[in-house]
Amino acid sequence: MKIEAHITKKDLINLSCYFFPRNRGTWIYFMVLFLGMFVFLSYKDGFTFFTKSTLIGVVSSFIGALVATLIAWLWNLGCILLMSNSKSGVLGKHEYVITEEGLSESTEANEALIKWSGIDNVKINKNYILVRVNQYLFHMLPRRSFSSLAKYEEFGNILSSRVGENA
Repeated sequence: MKIEAHITKKDLINLSCYFFPRNRGTWIYFMVLFLGMFVFLSYKDGFTFFTKSTLIGVVSSFIGALVATLIAWLWNLGCILLMSNSKSGVLGKHEYVITEEGLSESTEANEALIKWSGIDNVKINKNYILVRVNQYLFHMLPRRSFSSLAKYEEFGNILSSRVGENA
C-alpha cells in the first residue's frame, strides 16, 4: 500500500502542540524548574514556612515554571520551523509504502526503510497517523493525503497491526 503526503510547517506546529503536553520530558522539565524555584524562594531572606509564605512560594514557583516551560517550547518550535525545509527531507513530498520489511519513506533528500521492529508505536487521531520511531522522531501522515476516510483508517490499521505483530 502506498501514500503520498505533503508535510507543511502547519503540520509541524500541530505535531508539536499535540505532543507537548503528552511528553514525559515536558513534565520533568516543569517539575525541575518548579522545585528549583521553590527551593530558591524558600532559602531567600525573610521566607518563613508559614501558610501564607509557603502558598505564595508554591504559586510563584508554579507560574514561573509554567512560563519558562512555555517559553522553552516556543523557542524549540521556532528553531524547528526555521530549520525545516524540503531539502532536509522534513517538509514537502513524502512517499510512504508499506512493505513486508517495514515502512519505506522517500523524500527529495533521502530514502529510508523503517523496519517493523524499529517502530515504537502508531497513533491514529482524527487528523494524522503518527508513526513513532523513538521519543522525538515521528513520521506523520495527514488525513488530507488520503482520498477517503476509509483509506486513511485502512492504512493506519495496517500499520498498527504490523507494528503489533513485531512488538
